[in-house]
Amino acid sequence: MTPQQEEILSGIHDLAREQFVMILSDECEKVLKDIFQEYRPQRVLEIGAAIGYSSSIMALSSDCQIDTIEKDEERIARAKELWQRLGIDGRIKVYHGDSEEILPDVIAGKTYDFIFIDAAKSAYKRQLELVLPHVKKSGILLCDDVLYLGLVKGDSYPPHKHRTIVMNMREFLAYVESDDRLELTLIEEGNGIAVIKVL
Repeated sequence: MTPQQEEILSGIHDLAREQFVMILSDECEKVLKDIFQEYRPQRVLEIGAAIGYSSSIMALSSDCQIDTIEKDEERIARAKELWQRLGIDGRIKVYHGDSEEILPDVIAGKTYDFIFIDAAKSAYKRQLELVLPHVKKSGILLCDDVLYLGLVKGDSYPPHKHRTIVMNMREFLAYVESDDRLELTLIEEGNGIAVIKVL
C-alpha cells in the first residue's frame, strides 16, 4: 500500500465514522489484515460492500479478485469512486441487490478461499449454508459483529427490539460450533469477530 493509498483510506475511515456509515470495526480491520498477511487469499467474496472500505483493505493487502454484494445504490457509487481513486477498480466486481436474493447467482460455479460476511446480521446462518460449498478446504470466513452489542453471549433473554438478531446470531454460532467441517475462533474484541476455517 502506497502512502497516497493509506492517506485516502484514512480519510474515508474518518469520514465514515463522522457520518455514522457502517464500515468494519477497527478490531475487525486488524484481524482482516492479519489474515491477508498470513494466507494471501486470491478469490474473495464479500457480503456487504457498504462504501467499499473493507474491500479496499483486502484488495490492497493481496492481488486478489473480489466479488462483492451491496443493495444500496448510493453506497455502490461511493465504493466505485473509492476503488477508482485507489487504482483497484479492475479487481473488484460489485453486484447490486439484496444478498438474500442474489447470492446464489453470484456464487454459482465459483470457488473462494476467503469470504467476508458483514451485512444483515439475522442472515448470517443462511448465508453461511449457501456459501460453504463454494469455499476451498482451508479457506477462511470472517464475520463481524457476531456478539452484537454484547447481547449474544450467555442465554439471557434479549431486549425486545434486539431479540430477532440476537437469537439468530446465537443460532449461527451454535451451528458453526457443532459442524465438524468448521473450526471457530471467536474474538471478543469490538462487537465480536468470528474467524471460521473450513477443514
